[in-house]
Amino acid sequence: MRTAAVSVVILLTLVSCKTDGGKGVVLEASLEKLIPNDTVILTGVRMETLKNTPLFQRLEKQQKITALDDFVRQTHLDPRKDLREIVVASTGKEVVAIARVDLADPANLEKLLEEKGARRVAAGKYTLMATADQNAVCFVGNKLAIAGRLDLVQQLVQGQAGDDQKKRAVLNRVAKLPDEKQIWAVAVGGFSPVKLPDTGNLANLLQVFSRLEAFTLTVDVKEGVYLTASGQCLKPEDAKQLHDLLRGLIGFGRLSTPSDRPEFLRFFDGIKVENADRTVKINADVPKDMVDLFLTLSGAGGKPKV
Repeated sequence: MRTAAVSVVILLTLVSCKTDGGKGVVLEASLEKLIPNDTVILTGVRMETLKNTPLFQRLEKQQKITALDDFVRQTHLDPRKDLREIVVASTGKEVVAIARVDLADPANLEKLLEEKGARRVAAGKYTLMATADQNAVCFVGNKLAIAGRLDLVQQLVQGQAGDDQKKRAVLNRVAKLPDEKQIWAVAVGGFSPVKLPDTGNLANLLQVFSRLEAFTLTVDVKEGVYLTASGQCLKPEDAKQLHDLLRGLIGFGRLSTPSDRPEFLRFFDGIKVENADRTVKINADVPKDMVDLFLTLSGAGGKPKV
């Protein structure tokens, strides 16, 4: 049972996606300016759309999204009320979170953070609220907030200089994603989306992901959970190796399915992997009645039940 769960988690974590159609994701210019120029991975969550989905509302009612409550306690921002969109940028070394917000008076939040021990740090015309561990948050007016390492946030709010070629490459791919999806991600360059072991069978995946040129990801939770993904490899043989490894994980999951849990087979049947030249595509369709099983397998919202 445990091996089946692990296989599902690996499959849904390691894939990357590309979807055509829709108007494309467009980030506001004021938010885009705050994204680091050397960004190679960009992830977005459209909170104003996500919070209206039946799945989100059900999980919130059942108090299964504990991470939201932790976020509120730490930042005094409530994603269910104050946040419209969250974008997380990674340079491969640094991570910064930028949010579109609706705040009546950011000064009240600064005061609350100060009472919690944060200190005020000047950054041009802006004020950063810095913590003892050298992280900071800055409210850029009442419509934007940015959080990350102190010196990085200082740099970003005061304006960037230099080459933004990496950032442009990521944003160009973001613009091709359908804008109706609640969750999306794009990356360029060799990378590993999760920490993998250096030895054993999964070490082969680490080698394949290091040869990826790019990936894009969208997740739609309006009707169950629908994930569609595509990764572009440097060479066709790399793509075939990734395809075969992912198919192998699906097969391993099916073989590991206990006879008294036939619904696991339907879950694996909903995952399709395709390979064409240098591209690997994957679609994972989790219908409404399987969503609770998906959450259990991924460990979200509580301890795994399997």
